Amino acid sequence: MSLKFTEALDIILNKLDKGSYEKVSVYESLGRVIAGKVLSTRSLPPLDNSAMDGYAIIHSDIKKYPMKLDVVGNIAAGSNIDGLKLETGKAFRIMTGAFIPVGADTVIPHELTDNGKEVVTLNDEIKAGANIRNAGTDIKIGDEIDFIGETVTAYHIARLVSAGIFYISVYRKINIAVISTGDEITDLSDYNSPLKTFDSNGVGIKQLLPKSQCNVDYLGVVEDDLEKLLAVFKSAEKYDMIVTSAGISVGDFDLLHEVADTLKIEWLFNNINQKPGQHFAFGYYNSTPIFATPGNPVSAMFCTYLYVLSAIRKMGGVSNFYPKPVKARLTKEIIKKKGRTEFERVTVAIDEEGLIVTPLSNQESYKISSLTTGNAFALFGSDLVGDIKVGTMINCYIYNSDKLFYV
Repeated sequence: MSLKFTEALDIILNKLDKGSYEKVSVYESLGRVIAGKVLSTRSLPPLDNSAMDGYAIIHSDIKKYPMKLDVVGNIAAGSNIDGLKLETGKAFRIMTGAFIPVGADTVIPHELTDNGKEVVTLNDEIKAGANIRNAGTDIKIGDEIDFIGETVTAYHIARLVSAGIFYISVYRKINIAVISTGDEITDLSDYNSPLKTFDSNGVGIKQLLPKSQCNVDYLGVVEDDLEKLLAVFKSAEKYDMIVTSAGISVGDFDLLHEVADTLKIEWLFNNINQKPGQHFAFGYYNSTPIFATPGNPVSAMFCTYLYVLSAIRKMGGVSNFYPKPVKARLTKEIIKKKGRTEFERVTVAIDEEGLIVTPLSNQESYKISSLTTGNAFALFGSDLVGDIKVGTMINCYIYNSDKLFYV
């Protein structure tokens, strides 16, 4: 009996465990997944400082407008203000980020003054306390920074460095073996065989796996030969994960079932009620999870996107590891057959009302061009049958956000 795709995801993600972690430099952490909390070693700002270029004043000095004050000094960002004190009737010229001297309680921006060097004229009203950033309002010494389960971005690195954090715990990279099978498949070593198909599946799968979280070894193309397949699989047992392409269907030369029988691979499932990728299998070779994707290129890439990447997120410590769809309005009517879940290649775009989705005209799973023409997989569940009307809201899994254009 075929599984629903949600059931297959649950089996995979409930079975897998998170990996171990290690400490790395913050400067080398981009794309890694954070595994531990840290405490800030700095307060930001360290002292009250100015949010504007202008003048530090005592607000109670202002009796009327315009108002003149003597300028008694300049304070630049980073200047030492030890010993500085603002007396009544005076002002300090101050730059953005400069510390506020004792006595001052307001900064008036230079646009509201005549920008005087020795005597400044205040020309417009300002509220007491305006334009002062108080010490520790961004973060305080000892504050907890909890990014556990988040993937490090440039913004995380900026936050951590600003708080004086230079080493963090991250989940270790997952070591993955990618294996392609089939007599009809070849690599560049057989370039002059015009009837051979170059192994786009293995290369595509490898490139789809995030390099910041995985170490991926492409073990090449293995012929439809049981002994050769067994040898390669035995060499792959040391990896944290194995991903294969082709050989998992029911044809005479689909030998992964014989490999599984010989090596005692336990399949938890090997058939899903979905198109593309019906013949997708997940199981264990001893303690190593194995994902067997179909041979059709679209099926292989789709199953890698939906299932393998989700598994990597779970094993790699990401908090939100289930794939997340967005809803988009259907732009053209389609006819859906009964009883099957279909993930169609589509283009998701943005109009004045939100997201819209347009299915591609050609959905054959051997046509790689549809993956580059489209930018998402649209879910048409088994409950959608017959004519699906324009305007129907459809769940879409975006795989290329760079092609999410306005129309």
